[in-house]
Amino acid sequence: MFETLAFILTLGFALLFRWEAKDLIWGLWISSLCVGYAFIVKMIISGVLSRGRDIPLAAACAGGGVLLIFFTFHFGMFHFVHSVFLNLFFPLFPLTGKGLPNVGLFIVTALKLYWPVVLANLIVKWPDFQMSVLDLKDKQTLMKPYSSVVKIHILIFVFAGMSALHLSRFAMYPILLFFFFPWEILGKKKEQKESSLPLV
Repeated sequence: MFETLAFILTLGFALLFRWEAKDLIWGLWISSLCVGYAFIVKMIISGVLSRGRDIPLAAACAGGGVLLIFFTFHFGMFHFVHSVFLNLFFPLFPLTGKGLPNVGLFIVTALKLYWPVVLANLIVKWPDFQMSVLDLKDKQTLMKPYSSVVKIHILIFVFAGMSALHLSRFAMYPILLFFFFPWEILGKKKEQKESSLPLV
């Protein structure tokens, strides 16, 4: 339900603003950064509050601060590297001078242009926000913010190839489907089907 609504919203905005593949990929990048990082922060805060019942709150806050620094650097670095590659194939704005690009300018520009995609992605992730509590032993929860990063990483190579073939404008709808389709449902259905099979 949430995925379908997000798909419809994003498609509607894409048609309304006449977005092309470049606009969509940058929209997915900024939504992954904003929503993913917000999920990490909420997860850490929830973990600190729950751990504060078992250990001193100051110790829980210190641990949460260390985790926040780690994930800020780790998660942010993924998106910084992606932004550099994206701007090579789909320039968000012309770069001047030498050295590393200003990732802050990438964030501000992309957020100003593609906030509807951030909103749509937030709708998709809303159920996860309500249930997210940091548990270092739960790898599935820890990987949720990185799921969109992996998709974007794949899309960068897909777009590079399609751009070289001058086919990037036709990629918008498959990208929407790839990014918002609830692929995990297929895995759950497969598991349910296998568990329902009679034992021989």
